[in-house]
Amino acid sequence: MRVLFLSKSGDGAWLVAVLGKNGHHVDWTLDESDKYAETLEGIVPKFLKHIPDPDPYDLIVFDECTYGEDADEMRKVTPVIGCSAFAEKLEDDRLFGIEFMQQCGIVVPPYEPFDNVDKAIKWLEGNNKRYVLKPSGHVKDKALTYVSESAEDMIGFLEKSNGSIKEFVLQEFIEGTEVSTNAWFNGERFFALDHSLEEKKFMSGGIGPNTGCSGVTYWMPEGETKLFKEGLGKIASKLAAANFVGPIDLNTICTKNAAYGLEWTPRFGYEGISLQMSLLPMEIGEFLFKVATGEEMTPFDSKANFAASVRITVPPYPKEYEGERTPSKPVKGITPEDIDTFYLSDVKVDEDYELQTLGTDGLVGAPVATGDTIKEAFAAVQKKIDKLQIPDLQYRNDIAECCERRYSELSKMGWLDDASE
Repeated sequence: MRVLFLSKSGDGAWLVAVLGKNGHHVDWTLDESDKYAETLEGIVPKFLKHIPDPDPYDLIVFDECTYGEDADEMRKVTPVIGCSAFAEKLEDDRLFGIEFMQQCGIVVPPYEPFDNVDKAIKWLEGNNKRYVLKPSGHVKDKALTYVSESAEDMIGFLEKSNGSIKEFVLQEFIEGTEVSTNAWFNGERFFALDHSLEEKKFMSGGIGPNTGCSGVTYWMPEGETKLFKEGLGKIASKLAAANFVGPIDLNTICTKNAAYGLEWTPRFGYEGISLQMSLLPMEIGEFLFKVATGEEMTPFDSKANFAASVRITVPPYPKEYEGERTPSKPVKGITPEDIDTFYLSDVKVDEDYELQTLGTDGLVGAPVATGDTIKEAFAAVQKKIDKLQIPDLQYRNDIAECCERRYSELSKMGWLDDASE
């Protein structure tokens, strides 16, 4: 299969390598080439400096929801997955995403939209509730999200924002268990349903900066769960009406009585797709093509009960470099041939075909493993970590315990039960 892969900052280079290893011909482009030009250099082919005619390709893949209108135009010629104008708006515009949940009948925490910090401060005065600030509009920097300890704490954050936040939503904080529901939509129906538990803070104990993902576990239930029924299960007709095709993730906070929708991710997550790949019983390129073309797939069983990964990093992570890159560090204990089971990011191979870090953001990658239980999957991940020899290696060592606890909480509340029962 001929695949055209369009990347903004190299996040999808790993998938380019996997598809190539699986025998597909892959051409790819890299938008932010000055900064990320060496991503997986020596493992993936040289990227194209222009976007070619889409017609000769069997499949076009976007690794971010960044060029929605372009994706929709290309879809008129060749099957496209990973991006659309609708998907871009669903992810970037928080208010639109929340309103879409409400239109579909998904419960959301009480919220209030603002386009003025002073108005928000006045609204918060005398309010004794705890809120989460989520930037809205076309805002890419999700690091601006702020979870306050109180209304007074949120007021202090807004006062110190110095005008950096223009449009935002204040959403009431809900105490509960966070979980994501993921599935692939082929234009008519969902396939490959899975749930995931992700730890987002940098340091063990859930403290430090928000990294987006420090470690995660995935599993594919045998049938539709109650959690799916109260979330993604409600949106199929509206996705079809929006001509949506691809992966979609609904992040949810669960209490005993309700599953509150928080935010959408209608695109690939890269540790995520590496874990999904370890569970799918078919080659990933074949699967992407079938979803993108609307091909019907018979139900299939997961290859394992659980998949897991832990993010491996070096300084300057979790910050990107400013100015000069940090010096490269050798990465031993893994080879480019291991790429099927080790998501790789801020690395390249040197002249001796040895891995080394780039020093761009310090995200080396994430080993992937499976097991009959969450504990077994993470134990297998730890064995891979123990083989690594990387100066200044950083990773959280409590991900397994955190995920096991949250899985148990969800099970006790009944959210993982079969929806048909």
